[in-house]
Amino acid sequence: MSTKVPNMRRKSILDRTASIITVNENNVEKINLNDYKLEYKIGKTNLGFIYIYKNKKTQKLYFMKVLKKVDLLLNKNTEHVTNEFIIISNVYHPFIIELKGINTTNPVTLNFLYEYIPGGNLNTLLKIKKRFSIKESKFYLASIITAFDYLHKKNYIYRDLRPQNILINKDGYIKLAEFSFAKKMDNEFTFTMCGSPEYYSPEMVMKSGYNKNTDFWSLGIILYEMLIGCTPFLDSDPLKIYQKIKQGKILFPKKLDKNAKMIIKHFLILEQNKRLGCTKNGIADIVDEPFFNNFDWKGLLLKNIEAPFIPQINGNMDTTNYKKIEDKNENDEENIEIDKEKDPFYNW
Repeated sequence: MSTKVPNMRRKSILDRTASIITVNENNVEKINLNDYKLEYKIGKTNLGFIYIYKNKKTQKLYFMKVLKKVDLLLNKNTEHVTNEFIIISNVYHPFIIELKGINTTNPVTLNFLYEYIPGGNLNTLLKIKKRFSIKESKFYLASIITAFDYLHKKNYIYRDLRPQNILINKDGYIKLAEFSFAKKMDNEFTFTMCGSPEYYSPEMVMKSGYNKNTDFWSLGIILYEMLIGCTPFLDSDPLKIYQKIKQGKILFPKKLDKNAKMIIKHFLILEQNKRLGCTKNGIADIVDEPFFNNFDWKGLLLKNIEAPFIPQINGNMDTTNYKKIEDKNENDEENIEIDKEKDPFYNW
């Protein structure tokens, strides 16, 4: 039988971890694209593509997120990309990727320069290992929770949790990436369906209005996926996924750890106001869960806990944890220029 952390100690844990996070020290510079050399494309994001670029002078590697301005305008994604820029340039957390620079004056593309995270992502690791142990899952989940707690305190919701967006740094600690669907929320509700369907919350599926509570639902989904190897509401047909989410029936393997099963159930409560992390005690209730008994939250943020997996990296220029994406038709695509007088991004 587990013992709950007394209220005074709970507050102490949360206060100490919160004090470790410094004020925003991230200086976002206006960059000249001619200063960077393309290495190769590694992925597609919600609104564009991700490349690895090298600074010609320093030889340092970066991620470059490249968005075509004409596509953003035609698909009415101006708000999404504006939210991303405002939010990611105003956050500073050990488990959130840093925006290092931006180019807004190119007439064809909008370019975000992010720090390079060399260890690949959690999706690749999960495919290799098939599933994670309790210890491994606890480490990654706690890291995401601290990032979410930080974002929520700044009134931001994330809305796009999935293993592909959880990067692994050279020390084995994570960096939460891809903020295309992040949004500033005060006390209002939003209704947009965004993110990955397998991670949609019931309130998102039913279009009944949601807030930061939707992020706590996604924590239950990702913990299930880390421990079982698949998401709980899996189906090839999105409509059937939505139906399963609304029903909320979760199947667990018989041998699954009882505390892991309990916390997943508490995250995946259909009524969002009763969901773990969403009641009046907020994040403190997560600290109280038996799943996190004796977990060192402060040690996690100080990076005093040994990461469960250290990626193989051969020097600062190693890109082997990212596969090159071939795109033979990329150079054939028409690059439509936007006149700066009609460009909403030009004067960011």
